[in-house]
Amino acid sequence: MSALDSLLSRFQTVGNDLYMRSMVSMHGGNLSVRQDQNLVITRSGSRLGYLTEPDLIETGVTKDDENTKKASSELCVHRAIYQNTPFSAIVHSHPIHATALSFLGDMVLTEDEAGKLFIPKVPVVGFGKEPMPGGFAQEIAEALKTHAVVLVHRHGSFARGMSIEEAYVYTELLEISCRILYMVRKMKP
Repeated sequence: MSALDSLLSRFQTVGNDLYMRSMVSMHGGNLSVRQDQNLVITRSGSRLGYLTEPDLIETGVTKDDENTKKASSELCVHRAIYQNTPFSAIVHSHPIHATALSFLGDMVLTEDEAGKLFIPKVPVVGFGKEPMPGGFAQEIAEALKTHAVVLVHRHGSFARGMSIEEAYVYTELLEISCRILYMVRKMKP
């Protein structure tokens, strides 16, 4: 098995998990891993639940090449994170409950035990501003220096890790914690 085959398999597993758990729509979200001065990122418009080899685009961390225009519209955010942090993988998704809570303030404070332990405070980058693909790249990178996952107001989450699986764990934990917060708020009189 080649390195690309192994990487494709890992991207497929994470992409399928995100899709099956409704944390991305058919063509939403993106994944990447850093490899020295390059990164491998999902193609713009790819279907994370059904990734194939042509959906993985390799391009530079700091410079454009012939593949850059094929990459996700969030490429500049992934690049900013890799240029400003030591992390090797990023998961960008649109988890429903977490995204809903991003409408309410500039920080989500988790209350369940796992959330409080691993992601007690989740910053909402760009709160009150209009989100756009690739927007807030430097702010997201800065927030990910001290937080495992961040939300972008009205848009979704970015999680970082030393592996794509680790970044996925933070993404899933965020959605579970936010689902719990949402349910508790709905139950209060």
